[in-house]
Amino acid sequence: MEWNGYTGNILNVDLTGEKISIMKQNPDDLKQFIGGFGMNCKLGAERIKPETDPFSPENFVIVGVGPLVGTITPGASRTAGISKFPATGAIANSCGSMSFGFHLKQAGYDHIIISGKAEKPTYLQIIDDHVELNDAKDMWGSDIVETTDFLWKKYGSSGVIAIGQAGENMVRGALTLIDKTSTFGRGGIAAVMGYKNLKAIVTQGTKGVSIAHPKEFNEAYKKLFERIRNYPQRQSWHEVGMLRSLPMGLMLTAQGQKKKARQVSDRFYLKKIKKRRIACPSCPMADKDILEIKEGEHCGLIQYTSSAINPFLMFTLKGLNTYDEVIKIFDLANRYGLDSLTLTALFELITRLHEQGVITEEMLGLKWKSDYETLAEVTEMIAYRKGLGEVLAGGWKEIGKKFNIEDKMLQVKGLDVIFDPRFMRLGTMEFEQVVNVKGAHVASGGSPTYATSGGSIERFKTHFKRMGIPDPAIKRIFKPLKEEMMVNVPRLTRYSEDWYALLTSMGLCARAQMNRFFSMENVTNFYNAVTGFDRSQEDLRIAAERSWNLLKLLNAREGFSRKDDKFPKEWFNNLKYGNNELQLHDFFGTTVITPTIANQLLNDYYDERGWNLEDGLPSQKKVKELELTPYM
Repeated sequence: MEWNGYTGNILNVDLTGEKISIMKQNPDDLKQFIGGFGMNCKLGAERIKPETDPFSPENFVIVGVGPLVGTITPGASRTAGISKFPATGAIANSCGSMSFGFHLKQAGYDHIIISGKAEKPTYLQIIDDHVELNDAKDMWGSDIVETTDFLWKKYGSSGVIAIGQAGENMVRGALTLIDKTSTFGRGGIAAVMGYKNLKAIVTQGTKGVSIAHPKEFNEAYKKLFERIRNYPQRQSWHEVGMLRSLPMGLMLTAQGQKKKARQVSDRFYLKKIKKRRIACPSCPMADKDILEIKEGEHCGLIQYTSSAINPFLMFTLKGLNTYDEVIKIFDLANRYGLDSLTLTALFELITRLHEQGVITEEMLGLKWKSDYETLAEVTEMIAYRKGLGEVLAGGWKEIGKKFNIEDKMLQVKGLDVIFDPRFMRLGTMEFEQVVNVKGAHVASGGSPTYATSGGSIERFKTHFKRMGIPDPAIKRIFKPLKEEMMVNVPRLTRYSEDWYALLTSMGLCARAQMNRFFSMENVTNFYNAVTGFDRSQEDLRIAAERSWNLLKLLNAREGFSRKDDKFPKEWFNNLKYGNNELQLHDFFGTTVITPTIANQLLNDYYDERGWNLEDGLPSQKKVKELELTPYM
């Protein structure tokens, strides 16, 4: 058959046997799962056996891109990777952007399936039809930036997924970076690569991507691009990026840290920190940052990041007082392949419990100071598993057992909480951390509750229509547990997750900058124009739901169920924030969430998904409806 949008090729890489082969996609599978995120779930379901040790040759790393990647569709640069994650024991996808997916598609492949374990450090080279496993001894021990720069110097313009020392040393939460910028693999996919002795994947393609209906595609493209170009806030997004969406200055001011707050202001960022903005292929919003320290001890440091927000979040730590210290610590974490969000949560917890006398210096094995020098030292110790770093590298579950602090940790299923709802209130991003199969992770893209508190009901309705939420579901979303809550966030979360699954299966960016321009209608139009498939909006909505349910079934085989979807106990305690005491409230701030109400909210989420209330797993009816019986 003629392949449009898709290449039709899946690359099989057996590291143990050093064998490389190509298999063909099944068009019927693509109609069921779309591609990218969705096909990753299917390919993983067929290969990852229940109770597989994440650190074993039998664990797989599967990387895939959707049908719109490689075209000029705005924001089509998303790469998804699925594996069994060592930090949580869950099977899940991680997603990142930049140029890797573009080059993979242009080289002629939709997915890479990696199995086995190499005998020695290796990297995978994919340049059009030339696919080869190469010796990586010269890169082993190098950080992610050094590795990426080495490969760029060797191969020129290309997409690179690389691991650092944390991945090599199998730190359970280690992540990779794509093109040393975009995070890929929160939860430990880099540790899986490290176990497999796979240092990097480099890809470069020149083949192009065939489009089934060029005229229809060009019409859809021009319409969307004009809308983006005329967006009133586009210039401010170009200037300050993600700083628009998260009020870091207000957060720090509320903590009584006004001096820090000034250092994360738009004005300070533009004058002192910003070098320039960069974009993924086909993205007209340029949401990534290159930062530069222009004075002081770390003068000359240049840092690539998916957003300046990422290092600025580390500013909440007591011991970091200046922006250059923050960027330097963040740079160390990125180079090693450590999750800066996890480091921030870890350092904050140790500092707080050390001050309370719960964790002593004898227990830590070092003199604990919440200052730049100590944090830099401990970051290195974790990456190399030295001293205290050996325990901290084991992940939250091991840390909790070692120091007997399980109830004090803000984590779900072994991943630390990203958004604390006591500060942000309980929107879909906050609630989903409890029910996400991966753990305390966020994938509810496009939700009207993102990074805001409250808002008009009319704004919600506009979002619902754009996301393609069916009318009967909208009525249920506007029937919350208590009338004063106004919106049923758990029911909305189901559709936010499905919307994210659809975008990521297509290969489209789920970030606020680009997500706002997509709708179920225009995504369907792009998909049909590119692939030549004649699929309805409802077909695609169901395909996304099918992928999310399959992911849930995979984790049911691993023993996960409702018992693991737990609100952290600490959420039910007041959060001291500056002079304020913050409680866990619903999104509109009208109701305090108690453990009893939290349990009822979980019921609403499971009910909206058609899952059993008793175990929180897909019902037999839902499995049959989505044609997932073979995966039970």
